[in-house]
Amino acid sequence: MQKVQDIKDNLDKRLKRVEGQVKGIRRMINEDKNCQEILTQVSAARSALKMVGNLVLNHYAAECLCNTVSVKDKKTKIEELQKLIQTITRFAD
Repeated sequence: MQKVQDIKDNLDKRLKRVEGQVKGIRRMINEDKNCQEILTQVSAARSALKMVGNLVLNHYAAECLCNTVSVKDKKTKIEELQKLIQTITRFAD
């Protein structure tokens, strides 16, 4: 499993890239660029942001699993699993 700091660094790098993409989209709109070009950049930014979400979700799922494996209370394990499923369901596009 990756170190938490490595995950944070990766997420920070990706979020900076998304931030740059969004600024670029704003600039393209202000410069009256072609709609197709703008939509292409919006799609790229959405994909990049979705990847950020996937990384956070994967980390969350791994952490939940690690944290509940040692829990002896079956009810607590089920509650954690249900919260994880709710998160995944909300995240699904």
